[in-house]
Amino acid sequence: MKSNSRGFTLMEMIGVVAVIAILAAMATPMIFDAIRNARVSAFAQDVRTVKSAVARFYADTGRFPMHRPNNGNTNNHQLLRNTTGGIPGWDGPYIENELEGPIPQGSGNFGVWPNRSEAVNQFDLDGDGTVDTSSTTIFYVQITSEADARKLSDIFDGDGAVDTGAGAWFSGGIVKRQNGNNNYVIYLAGE
Repeated sequence: MKSNSRGFTLMEMIGVVAVIAILAAMATPMIFDAIRNARVSAFAQDVRTVKSAVARFYADTGRFPMHRPNNGNTNNHQLLRNTTGGIPGWDGPYIENELEGPIPQGSGNFGVWPNRSEAVNQFDLDGDGTVDTSSTTIFYVQITSEADARKLSDIFDGDGAVDTGAGAWFSGGIVKRQNGNNNYVIYLAGE
């Protein structure tokens, strides 16, 4: 009995490997974009959680909280998690865990600051070129990737494609670049 089985030739193997390499090269950018989008979406949900916590804190106490994660500095206020100051009406904790999401890398580079009236913390919420807030409670965060910050702005404001004018993604709306660097402020509440 004669066997008709034959193996793959070297050329056939090279062809298969080349096709696999081409497919992998085409799929890799899409995979990285999907991972980035998931990170940004998860962080946007964290911001919504903080915004809700700030609103509940305000409803209970009549003031906005100052909050920074405890990174060993005893001067950090953690009013969303605990209070040692005996704030009347405090009924927290208002957030369960500190944010350690994929965008603010680590726990020391974000915070909630109440009643910011400096020009750099004013918001043109509707992107018409005029300031809409006088005293603002902000969520401050360092985002090292401008692409991530743009996607975050697009989630909240729908302006990620706008690069110029008063309605540019980094200057108008809820998400704003602070001082032209990788520090961003997100509008949480105003008085």
